[in-house]
Amino acid sequence: MSQSYSLQKRLLINTSIVLVFFILAMSAVLLKAYESGIRQATFERLTAQFYGLLSVAELEEKDQLFIPEEPQIDQRFNQYASGLSALVYDETETLVWSSISAEEIEVKVPLSLPGEPKLYDLKLPDKDYFQFHFVTEWESLEGDIALYHFMVLENKRAYNQVVSAYRNKLLMWLGVLALSLLFVLFLILRWTFRPMRKITEELSQVKQGLSDKLGDNYPKEIQGLTDNINRFIVNERDQSKRYKETLANLAHSLKTPLAVMQSALQNQVESHELSRISEEQLERMNQIVGYQLQRATSGPRVMAERIKIAPAIEKLIAGLSKVYSQKGIKIQAKVEKQISANLSEGDLYEICGNLTDNACKWAKSKVLITAKTLDNKTIISIEDDGPGIPQHVQAAVLSRGKRLDETVEGQGIGMSIVREIMEAYKAKIEIEKSATLGGAQINLIFKNN
Repeated sequence: MSQSYSLQKRLLINTSIVLVFFILAMSAVLLKAYESGIRQATFERLTAQFYGLLSVAELEEKDQLFIPEEPQIDQRFNQYASGLSALVYDETETLVWSSISAEEIEVKVPLSLPGEPKLYDLKLPDKDYFQFHFVTEWESLEGDIALYHFMVLENKRAYNQVVSAYRNKLLMWLGVLALSLLFVLFLILRWTFRPMRKITEELSQVKQGLSDKLGDNYPKEIQGLTDNINRFIVNERDQSKRYKETLANLAHSLKTPLAVMQSALQNQVESHELSRISEEQLERMNQIVGYQLQRATSGPRVMAERIKIAPAIEKLIAGLSKVYSQKGIKIQAKVEKQISANLSEGDLYEICGNLTDNACKWAKSKVLITAKTLDNKTIISIEDDGPGIPQHVQAAVLSRGKRLDETVEGQGIGMSIVREIMEAYKAKIEIEKSATLGGAQINLIFKNN
């Protein structure tokens, strides 16, 4: 399995490779330039030595070149094994003169034209030399021309020592520079990738439930990424919350059909009536499941189509009357056939079903459902003759899980379902005291577009 490297490590490795290549190339260039400078200085120095030697040379009467045995120029020529030697050859490459310091050096005469100074590298079995070569022309009194090869040799030991010392210092300082650059680059990369580490830490906190989202203080290059992650987190949290709430809503909505069927069984109704009730309530349960699944995926479905209110209210009353028959609750409806509202049938069942069920739980004996049209609005009112809802808790009862009395059966989610659906339709909920029955009255107000 291949090893995975972080972006920071990848950049450091790649930069190190490039830096090493650059350092080696730069050291080679600098070393070459330094060697060229020393060679040029050596060439000029040996040229000066050649001219000094040429100044003491004379052509004798027999056309023989004469140079003193110990020329009074550079005393190193007159010291044995001094490292600076001179040799002179005639045009037949016969040695005609050598300095005392030459140590019986045998040198092959290179090819060269008269008047062109050359500098060569001479490798001998035991030593290396710089070889300066110059071909001179001498004219005798009779007009004859004689060629002589002047060679000045200098031991390369000092040159090699200087170049080696320079190379060592160069590599040392370039190595220090490379390490310094890598350290600075490491610090820069640490600072550059700090937002990425921060994202990782904050995501870990979100995963552990210690934080709700990523922070906002990020560079603009990754701000879009963090914003999208935050939106994803919010959407996932909302989706998870919606699924959980849907399960609770589904269980809550199925209670009424199940209670109707249970009541029919307990009252031992006739078989054909039990069959009708079961079929009717199973169909209602199927509608509830489909409705809750739709809400879980896309939320409440706000429809522009108007539906009649009366048929849905009649079905609700028929079902709930059976559930609360033993409690002696009388449910009445005063809804004209032509009154309609802009909402889906499933949402109407959910809203009115929850409110009517709550009214039956709190009522002493009567529940009244009315609907009317006023000022281009449809108002559905559900009243009971129970104790009512005090004004200081009216806002709380619309929250999920909040219950007015823990002794009354329920989970405290029915009213929150009503609030969520009403908000989706931009409709209003009003809670007040019933003027006719004396208990609570909840008004659902829909605009007629």
